[in-house]
Amino acid sequence: MPPSGGGSALLGYRDHYVVDGGKARIILSALVTPASITDNTPLLDLVDWVRSRWKIQPKLAVGDTKYGTVPNIVGLEERGIKAYLPTSDFSQRTKYYSAKLFQYDAEKDQYICPQSQILPLVSRRTSEQVLIYKPKAKVCNTCPVKIKCTGSKSGRHIFRSFFQEYLDKAETYRQTEAYLKALRKRSVWVEPLFGEAKEFHGLRRFRLRRLRRVNIEGVMVAAGQNLKRLIKHQVRI
Repeated sequence: MPPSGGGSALLGYRDHYVVDGGKARIILSALVTPASITDNTPLLDLVDWVRSRWKIQPKLAVGDTKYGTVPNIVGLEERGIKAYLPTSDFSQRTKYYSAKLFQYDAEKDQYICPQSQILPLVSRRTSEQVLIYKPKAKVCNTCPVKIKCTGSKSGRHIFRSFFQEYLDKAETYRQTEAYLKALRKRSVWVEPLFGEAKEFHGLRRFRLRRLRRVNIEGVMVAAGQNLKRLIKHQVRI
């Protein structure tokens, strides 16, 4: 897959860990996927495997922005797990008004723009799982602040996910101290496990070949990391 910094394509793998929230940082699951599969794709499968294998029901799941996709947030919430996943802020990529400036009227199922104009529901895109709201073109084209809102001759469009209630619920988590604490804990408890695997367990480069064998190697490395923590715990007691 292409590296994040651009350049030619690279062949390789991605190593995924599910780690518990305790200080021991026990790795509950390890999975290696081809590099062509993005990081966020296996999340729900890993969660389901951990729940089934260890007979546990996690209260929350924490990940960084790349995991904050609509399917992951919805899937976690439907499983009764709080989705502590940040999402990308695409409003910074445009010079126009952010969609957050448009107020949603749930009773009438419509949006109200910063100039108090109505954006009714005009269509549904089932393939993209979004609802589209927009005013009549003449409303936007005569608006005194159109240049700040949209460059489209057909008017401003607002896209609302079919699963917006779940997304709004996840947004409320991000305003809490518990969410911020969870992200801080992940950065100092979970992320270093990958550095440890690369630095002390030879995971910078897999020795085996083919996906099945690479997964065996990845699981063995994770097991070794867990054993180190078990030994350390036994020494303490």
